[in-house]
Amino acid sequence: MLDFSPTEEQEEIRRLAHSIAVEQLRLQGRSSENNGDISLALMQTLTQTGLTTPFPEAFGGSGPIDAFTYALIAEELGFGDAGLAMNILGSMMGPLAVALAGNPGQQEQYIVPFCDEQSAMQVRGSLAFAERTGGYSIGEISATARREGQDYLINGTKRDVIHGERSYPRVVLVRLEGTTGTDGLCAAVLPEQAHIQIERDEQKLGLLAAPSVSYAFNETAIPASALLGEPGNSGVLRAALLYSLLRAGVACGTARAALEYAGKYAEERIAFGRPIVSYQGIAFMVAEMAMKLDAARLLLWNAAVNWDRAAEPELLVRDVEAAQHQALKIAQSATIDAVQIMGGAGFMQDHPVEMWMRNAAAME
Repeated sequence: MLDFSPTEEQEEIRRLAHSIAVEQLRLQGRSSENNGDISLALMQTLTQTGLTTPFPEAFGGSGPIDAFTYALIAEELGFGDAGLAMNILGSMMGPLAVALAGNPGQQEQYIVPFCDEQSAMQVRGSLAFAERTGGYSIGEISATARREGQDYLINGTKRDVIHGERSYPRVVLVRLEGTTGTDGLCAAVLPEQAHIQIERDEQKLGLLAAPSVSYAFNETAIPASALLGEPGNSGVLRAALLYSLLRAGVACGTARAALEYAGKYAEERIAFGRPIVSYQGIAFMVAEMAMKLDAARLLLWNAAVNWDRAAEPELLVRDVEAAQHQALKIAQSATIDAVQIMGGAGFMQDHPVEMWMRNAAAME
């Protein structure tokens, strides 16, 4: 039987992420939502901890971090604020995709700036995954790349590309034209001069602290050298699934934040002479939130362990996407339940649960 108990080192990293989440992300969540981005001071703090530089030491990073450990980190960041968590992780996925799928030259070119003390807090990466016609599922990637001489021509759309307007590298997931499944999956770094129609995501429901855009490709030409590794290499699939794992971690953290906040409110709110948590209607709701969160977290940890063990692609895709689906589902239901438990107060900006509810809905 698998033992998911974190090691002492993983617990230390989790505690570090938790302290930053509570002392920084939770306190800055509302202001960052209003400003539409993360503050440079917070990015500097994160850079100094090494949590945002999980890259080889040869490039100046703090060393690769396994998926299980980063699932723990992602949950803690999500516990602080999902918008800021996705801002941070969305930026990291650009260079992480290069680290997993790129060749040595590409890795040195795109990873080093994220490890440099002077530039790390200002640079941003991005990974374009989901499309206007689908979600964060490998099977729903339909944007295509077609070889034409020394170039590839890209067609299709991408949505919710965090930092997609100004980022380096801008990585996009596509599949070779005429292929299905995982064999034809490719990732490419979009050149700055690439002809792309970019549209800012205005008036978003949630995740306002993570600026995002949509892409539209129409015979967009990129050089063959922009592809990360060879078409269909396993690193591309692993990068895409790692992003899904991190999103699931953030969703679990959001659900946990809603559970704890609403639970505490229910203990302190007195109605008809006793705390409202003593009423079955409330108590059962809180208990169900806790039960479903534990189940989603176990699915996430199992998928993360399989990612670290380099399980068979079909098994890995199934486990990761199941974990992501359940995590998003519990995040959405838990935040809605938290608002209902708090009644009218749940819709007030004096409390963060209405923001958490919008963030959870926007992660779909």
